[in-house]
Amino acid sequence: MYDMEAAVSRADARQRSQPGAISHEESAPTAVELCERHAHRVYRYAAMVSRGDVEAEDLAQDALERAIRRLDSFDASRGTVDAWLWRIVLSAAADAGRLAKRRYLLVDRLRAFADRDHATEPPPAIPANDQQLLGAIRALGGRDRSIIALRFGAGLGYAEIGDALGMTPAAAGVAGRRALARLRRRLEKGSQR
Repeated sequence: MYDMEAAVSRADARQRSQPGAISHEESAPTAVELCERHAHRVYRYAAMVSRGDVEAEDLAQDALERAIRRLDSFDASRGTVDAWLWRIVLSAAADAGRLAKRRYLLVDRLRAFADRDHATEPPPAIPANDQQLLGAIRALGGRDRSIIALRFGAGLGYAEIGDALGMTPAAAGVAGRRALARLRRRLEKGSQR
């Protein structure tokens, strides 16, 4: 099992000992401060964009680990700590999404192969998630999931979402309203069943 506390301590020691490393006075947080301030928001975001709780925990841990390893690369002249962190989180989410997609494609190929040979029975159905809202968010497209997760899971404003996704605050607001409309339709459709 990965020891996050040991990694945080090593990162803090490394940051303090490196010549030319950005000091705390220049706005770069320590690893402990980064985790204390942002871990819960990163996890809420991950829970909304992942397909399950285990994937969400893995994504949040991977994103925070990447940020901790890159603390010495933070440059206050290029933006805020939040924008820097959310770019790292979004990158980790995109990487995890690509990996999950490859995994699902492999499972589909294996199922098709098994169905063709009739050598094995189909896998049992996975029970539906009891959390209707989270399930509806997870069923949205990747961009919609990200925007909703950044807005409501991470508690970011549209200006911060725009910074993280590389769009203007107005474009982030429009994209957010459209994502919410799609989520609302999905929830209404699910409640009519």
